[in-house]
Amino acid sequence: MNTTTVSDLLAGATASMVSGAPDVTGALAALLKGVVDVVPADAAAVLVETEAGTLELLAATSHRVADLEMYQVQADEGPCIDSIRTSAAVAESGTEAILGRWPATGRAIVASGYATVATAPLHWHGRCFGALNLFRAEADLDGATTMDCQPFADAATMLILSTHLADRDLTVSLREALEGRAVVERAKGALAQTRSLDMPEAFDALIRIAAQERLSLGDAARRLMEQARSGTLR
Repeated sequence: MNTTTVSDLLAGATASMVSGAPDVTGALAALLKGVVDVVPADAAAVLVETEAGTLELLAATSHRVADLEMYQVQADEGPCIDSIRTSAAVAESGTEAILGRWPATGRAIVASGYATVATAPLHWHGRCFGALNLFRAEADLDGATTMDCQPFADAATMLILSTHLADRDLTVSLREALEGRAVVERAKGALAQTRSLDMPEAFDALIRIAAQERLSLGDAARRLMEQARSGTLR
């Protein structure tokens, strides 16, 4: 890891939550962007367990990785699934190791161009409620990615709980965070339809809009949905 600390990343991610409506979605997006720069990794995602017991994508750095996370859920196999079930860190590096451990999901991971995966669980008061997954194109046989993964998972946990930390209400925190994620998905759909984009292109466009307008991802998504409802989205 470089000289940037987890505290630095957490402080940067929470900057969008200092004023106005808390934006956990945007804060998580900022955190994951910082994580992939620091580890280094090429992509990151967070998968969480809902109050209904299902697994849902909460944040991802790209549409491609979002698809990989949902493929894990559908196949009931993969690094995040293992990490949530065992409440422990999981890592594999090299095509053979990945395919050997996850025959179905491993093929999707390798086909997406990744040769290393590392996952750490999200914990809160003895409960594992999700996992942070890092992906890297290069094989990483020295274990550095695995060692660096847990602090970032803990930072993600703090962001998810940030609006309800005082009452320690994980259920409400997750519900609100997932509602924020749903707005991002709707904004992607609106951009895709309005600008004739596929979903990966729409996600990239949403990220660019957020950066250009100096907005968090969640705030940019909400603004786009307001424009879609008023018929001014172009």
